Amino acid sequence: MRFTALLGSIGLVCAMGSVAHAQWLDDFDSYALGPLAAQSAWDEWSGSVGVDADVTSAQSFTTSNSVVIVANNDVVYDFANLPGGRPSSGVWTASIKTYVPTGTTGILWYILMNDYPISLHWSVQTQFNAGTSRVTDGTARARLLYDEWVSLVVCIDLDNDRYDSWYGNKPLVVNRQYTDVGGQLVIAANDLYGDAGGLSGAFYDNARLESTAGGPLVLNTSPNPIVSGQTLKIYSQSPVVTAGDPGYLFLWTINGSFFILPLLPTSFDAAGEYNLSTTVPPGISGIELGFKMFAAPSSGGILLSNEEVLIFL
Repeated sequence: MRFTALLGSIGLVCAMGSVAHAQWLDDFDSYALGPLAAQSAWDEWSGSVGVDADVTSAQSFTTSNSVVIVANNDVVYDFANLPGGRPSSGVWTASIKTYVPTGTTGILWYILMNDYPISLHWSVQTQFNAGTSRVTDGTARARLLYDEWVSLVVCIDLDNDRYDSWYGNKPLVVNRQYTDVGGQLVIAANDLYGDAGGLSGAFYDNARLESTAGGPLVLNTSPNPIVSGQTLKIYSQSPVVTAGDPGYLFLWTINGSFFILPLLPTSFDAAGEYNLSTTVPPGISGIELGFKMFAAPSSGGILLSNEEVLIFL
């Protein structure tokens, strides 16, 4: 099915009333401007005061707010707040949109804890270092992108104690142990931290945790947001698929309303990657499309990606 044909069906779908939700999604849009933890289920780091971050409208991925992190901000979302509690089995994808302006100083952190707050154990520690213009997690590194919203996606396999991560369309961590020494196979909390060394200000939006399936599979789009006439690039990758393995890219939501529409059969290359480029047609400004992807590796099983929300300006 052609991409343009899909977009022609948007008017039909917008009439649907049910709303699709991730297991956890915080887009910060329902909050008032000002301190985040003071008005939400986020909390300041255990035992700390005066480290709350601010909700802001200075930048946003989805309209109209994000959270800005500056030096010494340290806010935590405990997944004990989820209806099912902290995940302790299965495959999960944590993701967030990141925005680092040109001229930023200091280091922004995205952290996933496997134990919190009595015992403290860290699993994922991704830092966005404006001093070195690098994104790192341990020895893994990528180039930091400025002045655009970029996805950080972390796929966690709790059944096998491994995780993989991507920054934009670049693999960052590949098949690393999730637990640290003395840690547990639990996704306990998400910590957003501004290094005390002088972070001048960077932004997060659309923090998510989703139950996926089978193993790591990422889906990203760029540029995002996008306008008519630009070339849209859709990218998917997994370390467990190889040349000729089939997949399926499909529409998952439109403006937040749940809708599954088969879109495009795909095939992965020898690097486990799938790439699609298409020109965005006119007449679709103000639309948000959420995509997902299945993949069927020759080794067996089915993989399900994160949801990638694509915004048309």
